Amino acid sequence: MFTPKELIFVAPALLPNEIAQGRFAKGIWILAAAEPAQAENLDFLKKVLAAAQLDLERDTLFAEIPLGEPVDMAATLRIKPAEKVLVFGIPPQQLGLHIEAPVFQPVVFYGATWLFADALSVLAPDKTKKGLLWTALKSIFL
Repeated sequence: MFTPKELIFVAPALLPNEIAQGRFAKGIWILAAAEPAQAENLDFLKKVLAAAQLDLERDTLFAEIPLGEPVDMAATLRIKPAEKVLVFGIPPQQLGLHIEAPVFQPVVFYGATWLFADALSVLAPDKTKKGLLWTALKSIFL
């Protein structure tokens, strides 16, 4: 048991809108696990989005999330509602979501279409996974 002098506080979860970049013209959130090869990952992400006729800076809000950092996406979506949320390398539980979300399969939750995929560094060299990602993106955007 704790004494009154030993107060315990839960650390607040990260709100991606506080660190996100982009103009959000098409109401798309993109969350990616922060990884060491950031420059290559961003180049890969931009190419993938361009194939789906999207621009990272113009059409989305993009946030890199440190691995294991709790994120409150419910609060974030109340502040910046989205139609679509793309998540790379972050499990739903880290985002405060209690859902089963298989990778590369769109899921509707919180009024948005979510797509969970592997981390960008895992996707870039894997032709099979890139194909699965492309098929999922076509079903959502094209």
